Amino acid sequence: MKRWLAGVLAVGLGWAAWAQDAPPAETAAVVEPAVPADLTDRAWLAEMMRHLYRWHLDERDFEHTPGDTQAVYRVRRLEVTRDEGDRSEWAEIGLPQLGVAVTVKKTDYIIEELGVEVRDDRFRIVNVARKDFPEDPPPGTVVVKAPADELREHLFRTRMQAEFPDAAMFERLQRALREHLELDPDGREAGEHVVHVAPLPPVANELWVFVENRKLLVRYSSDLDLKNPALWEHAALAVQTYDIPNETVVSLHEVPGSNEFLTRDQVGRALYNCIILGRRIVVENPD
Repeated sequence: MKRWLAGVLAVGLGWAAWAQDAPPAETAAVVEPAVPADLTDRAWLAEMMRHLYRWHLDERDFEHTPGDTQAVYRVRRLEVTRDEGDRSEWAEIGLPQLGVAVTVKKTDYIIEELGVEVRDDRFRIVNVARKDFPEDPPPGTVVVKAPADELREHLFRTRMQAEFPDAAMFERLQRALREHLELDPDGREAGEHVVHVAPLPPVANELWVFVENRKLLVRYSSDLDLKNPALWEHAALAVQTYDIPNETVVSLHEVPGSNEFLTRDQVGRALYNCIILGRRIVVENPD
């Protein structure tokens, strides 16, 4: 199951410098928290779009925007409840032209039981959803525009770029999967095992792996950068597996309320990223 941590973002009251000019408290203007500068950076937004291009967008999305000269991003903070001491930041990047809303989070909290600080150095994607947007953005929204042609060229030019786990990280992922499957973490099954690893996304703390022998898709996710060794030490790593032959449906309406299935479109995209864009690893274990 996904681990969702929430957070309430502080909102202050603003008033004029001179007391006699200040409005009554009940009518004081609400000052929206400033949108973090890294979320309005066009280079970061382009990386976010590359992740959407690889994992979420399809040809219909590009059919909707062929004549647009500007790509429009609506960036705003999100107010969500959070535990005491949780300083995590949440925001939404809206793409009104595509009808897509991207929820991002910068993790910052302490695991009291372990005395461990869990902090990420950047915002990461935690959810992508289809959404209808009002004509006018809500208060507190920062609108960023970028040349659409440059964005399309960037997405096409970088569509094959990839970074993969190193040997130490791959070993950690393998142990986590064996623990999830309730197998001996230090054990190995004899024979040849073929694994396809999708590229590591720079703007999301997740990784997909296809275990060819088992016809199994594996999704790793975390509140921290998967490359952060602190994550491995405290095992703050979520693992979800999908048995492709038995847990693939045409539509999630067939299994309402369940998160144990993927659609054929989702499986096809995951396999493309794992097999075509990914790295093939063959492990030979002796008898």
